Amino acid sequence: MTGIPDRRSVLTHPKTAIGGGTVVAGYDESREATTALMWAARYADARGLPLTVAYAAWPTQPGTSAGVGAVEAKHVEDRAARVARRGAGRVAGLCPDLKVRGKGAVGNPAAELVMESSTASLLVVGRRAAMPADSLGSVSFALGAHARCPVVVVPGDSPHLVGPDHPVVVGVDGSASSDQAVTFAADAAAFAGAELLILSAWTPRAPEPWMSDCAGGLPGAHGGVPGSGHGAADEHVRSAVALVHELHPEVVTSKDVRHGPTASVLLEASASAGMLVVGSRGAGGFAGLMLGSVSRAALRQSEVPLAVVRTGAV
Repeated sequence: MTGIPDRRSVLTHPKTAIGGGTVVAGYDESREATTALMWAARYADARGLPLTVAYAAWPTQPGTSAGVGAVEAKHVEDRAARVARRGAGRVAGLCPDLKVRGKGAVGNPAAELVMESSTASLLVVGRRAAMPADSLGSVSFALGAHARCPVVVVPGDSPHLVGPDHPVVVGVDGSASSDQAVTFAADAAAFAGAELLILSAWTPRAPEPWMSDCAGGLPGAHGGVPGSGHGAADEHVRSAVALVHELHPEVVTSKDVRHGPTASVLLEASASAGMLVVGSRGAGGFAGLMLGSVSRAALRQSEVPLAVVRTGAV
């Protein structure tokens, strides 16, 4: 295995490109969930896709690990179904032609939504306006790490929609996850007639002390680690542009390479965008790490809808 992404798999990955399949919106009647639900409804309606409004309730008493009795469990299940149906009802007024249904469940909300994602084309959830920096246990983090389809996390305030005035921004780093993100972003831009900004950030990685001894007097031996600078970032962007032109030659693309921490660069560049797209794990992530540092930071801080695209591994 060379570690070089196989572009053929990117082009045919069933859960990366925007296509047929149900859009699932996680809903709990909060303001943030309602904003995400409206975003999901517009997305599904524009593409002629059905929408499932999903709500899951815990079957345990707060502060305990003991399960409840059968009567109480049925009550919880009925309440979950009612919440989901109310969400579906709110959508009907916004998109009267949209095929929508409510689905209640009893269980861990994140786990139930991960199960729904196995047959969905997109999963949409809301995010609190202020998420603590050390908050790693939220539903959005769990879905970004474990969902079987792309996940869009919509911030608390009403966001812009992708379109001619609000481009799609995608971060690239040459990883397989990055190529999947580019595929998703290109499809989103093509559908909405939006421009696609392909962006890579770089900071020179300081060499370890032993590297200079091994490199001797080779050119560049006392600079950053090879492959971690501007040249590598520029190559990642050029490769992504070529992929977009192969997938959607009609999409207007722009490219940029900026110096600075990746998460900060992406967040700044996407401030007025319709959507920011990242891979779940970048080139520096370990194989067992389900969510990389950039996607974690974006999940906490993005002020526009954030799409986290996984490579398909569980």
